[in-house]
Amino acid sequence: MPHPLTFLPYYPSARQRTLRQFIEAFWNEGCLTGAITQRRGQPALLRLEGLSEDGQPRGYTIAIAGHSGFERLRLCGPVHAEDQPSVEPDIATVASDLLRHLGPPTAATHQFVAELRHTALNHAWSMTAPPQATLEAPYPWQEAQLGDGHLYHPCFRSRMGFSLDDHLRYGPEFARPFTLVWLAIARHASETHTLPGIDYEQFLASQLGEAEYHWLQERVAQQGHAPDNYRLLPVHPWQWEHRVRQHYADWLADGTLLYLGQGQGQWLAQQSIRSLSSLDGGQRCDIKLPLAIANSSADRILSDHHVHNAPRISRWLAGICRDDPYLADGPRLALLTEPAGITVAHGRQLPGAYGMLGAIWRTAPGSLLAPGEQLFPMTALTTRAPEGGLTIAPWLAQHGTERWVHALLAAMVPPLLHLMMAHGVLLECHAQNTLLILRDGLPCRIAVRDLPGGLHYLPAAGAAAQQAGLRAAPAYRDALNASAGFVFNAETEARGYLLEVMFFINLGELAWRLERQHGYAEVRFWHAAACAVLDYQEQFPAMAERQRQFDLLGPTLRIECLATRRLLGGSTQRLRTVRNPLFDALAGAAP
Repeated sequence: MPHPLTFLPYYPSARQRTLRQFIEAFWNEGCLTGAITQRRGQPALLRLEGLSEDGQPRGYTIAIAGHSGFERLRLCGPVHAEDQPSVEPDIATVASDLLRHLGPPTAATHQFVAELRHTALNHAWSMTAPPQATLEAPYPWQEAQLGDGHLYHPCFRSRMGFSLDDHLRYGPEFARPFTLVWLAIARHASETHTLPGIDYEQFLASQLGEAEYHWLQERVAQQGHAPDNYRLLPVHPWQWEHRVRQHYADWLADGTLLYLGQGQGQWLAQQSIRSLSSLDGGQRCDIKLPLAIANSSADRILSDHHVHNAPRISRWLAGICRDDPYLADGPRLALLTEPAGITVAHGRQLPGAYGMLGAIWRTAPGSLLAPGEQLFPMTALTTRAPEGGLTIAPWLAQHGTERWVHALLAAMVPPLLHLMMAHGVLLECHAQNTLLILRDGLPCRIAVRDLPGGLHYLPAAGAAAQQAGLRAAPAYRDALNASAGFVFNAETEARGYLLEVMFFINLGELAWRLERQHGYAEVRFWHAAACAVLDYQEQFPAMAERQRQFDLLGPTLRIECLATRRLLGGSTQRLRTVRNPLFDALAGAAP
């Protein structure tokens, strides 16, 4: 354990980033009051109107760095209170003052402010982590360390439920391998879901290796139970320590659940924290486990419908990508399929413990590569190198920024457009779910993961989805998340979603940082993106009418208010209309 004050030199920067992202997101989503001001010869400022605890007006200012795509106002530097300009105010005061105009503080407000404070503290500690991985590092270490958290949501490292020790032990940026806890769960209390032809027990034996698999089976027998009556179940060590022992004490007492001990395999946390990379070689599957924490204002349990759907969605999408000549070429879209999962049996979930036990195995990313190819996490495209510039600067220098950007867009945009245009299927292709595949440092194709958590489809694909046998989320889970559910009702809804996730959430930060760090104008990036859309559309003239329906290059689109939805009520989806930077780039005839 490092000295308890090691984080202090980093905290001012972490506080500034947290407040900056809070103000950026809530301003852009229309939930703060104020105005942009500028005096002759001075930088532009955003002046915000707040209310103190006793109801008195209190103003805050922060410098404006510029405007970027999707009408996003960009801020820089610290926040200043107008009545104390020489002192940087604390997070709780700023957030509470700026949100007070929405009404009296609620439990949701207090929770949100607590998340902001946790985020700043956790981020300050993350900044103390050892030097980051490099472009040449093995992929699991790139996945863990080459990321800087969500670059839009203000609670990008809240990790509510983790103590500081937990953050240092299991936070991916610290890259500390650990072992899993293994349990055995009675067959009558569990259910498994696999791809056709896969037996769960045989699959598990192949993943663990015969020696460890038989050792675990022997541990069941040593407790006086027949191994054939149980299924092996991995648990994250934090989840075992803080949730499973307490919530499942009755099952542990009556033998429904057996504690078997620590496993032998070494695992490394990925950026999502609950997904883990195997460090034991042999292209063993990654694994996704529930963690009863909240991060970016969302809980990180593992719902049983996700476990049920994982192999079914994997089979359905793999069939599309295999049978469609365009997608199969390369293949343009590689899927990290999820061949097997285990969860508590449907109807056997204990009150207050929904989604706290379960596992999904996911294809190892390295198994997708052809000779000469390299994986790289999309989240790492925007990280800064210690010496300045982006981490990917050597690739940009090797190939030229223009060529590299065009290759990136050619690798990413067409397959995701085609999946939507030709098949009515959309995937949540934000940066954490998208892996870049390169050859000699030049993007050539992409891989997508977290298939059950990010699938949407249009009604035309409904028959195929029904045939796949998908299970819907419980009604109360849908009520907590306005964007839950699979089906989009119209092309305009699907269009807005794809443009938002692919360009606003995923690539928007890269476009901004390429301009700021490497002098590559953002409008050039969006012009190249628009050309990638046009190039794809020109390859399919027979779909001209469908292309008109989607109108991907239209002037505006509706995007979700991602940051404010949890604070202002998750049961009603909040959307806002913004300019489409692809349309504006074409209209401006950028070179």
